[in-house]
Amino acid sequence: MAMRGLALAFLLVLAPLLLVWGQKDAGPKNQAGAKEAEMCQRPWWDQRLQLAPDQENYKKNEEVRLSCPKGFQPSFTEIKCSGKVQPISYGNPVYSDLWLGRDITGVWIRIQSSVECIDVLQVVPGTLEVSSTSIKLNWTCRLPDACQQVRARCRLEEHSTLPCEAEEVKGEEMLHGQEGTFTCPPLQPFTVYSVTISLLPSTILFTRLLRTKETVPDKPEKLWLDPSTGSLRWKALPSCKGEIIGYQLNITARRAHDGSFLEFNQVLVNQSATQYTPPHQIPGSKYTVTVQGLTAAGAGAASRLEFRTYVSGQPLGLWPGSVVIVVVVVLVLVPVAAGILCFLLSRKRKALPRKAEEDHYTELQPYENLDNYCVIKGTLLAEEDAGKGGQAGELLPQPLPVLESSGDSQSSEGKKMGRMSNTRC
Repeated sequence: MAMRGLALAFLLVLAPLLLVWGQKDAGPKNQAGAKEAEMCQRPWWDQRLQLAPDQENYKKNEEVRLSCPKGFQPSFTEIKCSGKVQPISYGNPVYSDLWLGRDITGVWIRIQSSVECIDVLQVVPGTLEVSSTSIKLNWTCRLPDACQQVRARCRLEEHSTLPCEAEEVKGEEMLHGQEGTFTCPPLQPFTVYSVTISLLPSTILFTRLLRTKETVPDKPEKLWLDPSTGSLRWKALPSCKGEIIGYQLNITARRAHDGSFLEFNQVLVNQSATQYTPPHQIPGSKYTVTVQGLTAAGAGAASRLEFRTYVSGQPLGLWPGSVVIVVVVVLVLVPVAAGILCFLLSRKRKALPRKAEEDHYTELQPYENLDNYCVIKGTLLAEEDAGKGGQAGELLPQPLPVLESSGDSQSSEGKKMGRMSNTRC
């Protein structure tokens, strides 16, 4: 019993001594732990984050400014160390740094997760629409405070040459609010434009080069029929509204006399072709031909041509050389023949009055020359009769004597006799 009591007394004296000795050894460690609890290590949240000042350790309540590359913004622009915290655990004690961040109201709040560089403004995925004449997109601002000076614009990027020269556009708009839609003004098909959203003065948030979609082409120009070869020809289309991938020809044949249907053919040729020769033509038919350009968007407007064929198969629209020669000869000879005929008719008309005038010349002569004229006229008639069939040596009839008038008493009677002599000669 005495030994047991002695041991108990020894333990009671030794225990306080051990406790004091342990406290002396743990003092420096507790001080180091307390000092470490007042520090924070450099956070490793996002590799794009830029810290100022940039250090390995930060003191408690030391403020640090955060920034990101152009086009991005940190979720907190200012942070500070708030010391270490020991989460509740059943194993060894684990300490973690406690950081506070300043929100938009200026209040320091605990950062629950990591800080990242995020887009100030984001184009909503799947909302970018490109047509042949417009570009449209939806946007959203993830940091409303940073979206006060955001501008969106459209610009022509590729300056093409004639005949596909595109006009410059002036599409520019200031974006306001947390979300919205930006639409470029009317654009030209198959042309490259740039869409840029920037934070003023020069921070680019979004940029993209986009080509508007294709549309159907214009109609081919100068569609005609070559008479020397019988080929259809047209002018090649430029790739202004889309890449030309070929041409489509529709050929319809009908009977020329009544317009009834004969046949229809559709032909596709490649983009380099500017002519096509039909394999055969039905004689005496009327043909209607249309030619259309093709792009990925489809067939464009059609050029139209109509022509006919002769029985020999030659087109009526453009006459062959032999027909042209015949027509020219006819057009030249008809006026010449008409001129000759008119000349002959005019000569004949002039000859007929002259002969009639000679036959009745005696009635137009004055009475005082009547005797001499009757003698001359009688002689001429006799010679004419002899030439027509009279025999040589035949006596010609002699003119009747003309009674001379003497005195006034015989004047009327002399006039009657004179008229009778004139009639007989």
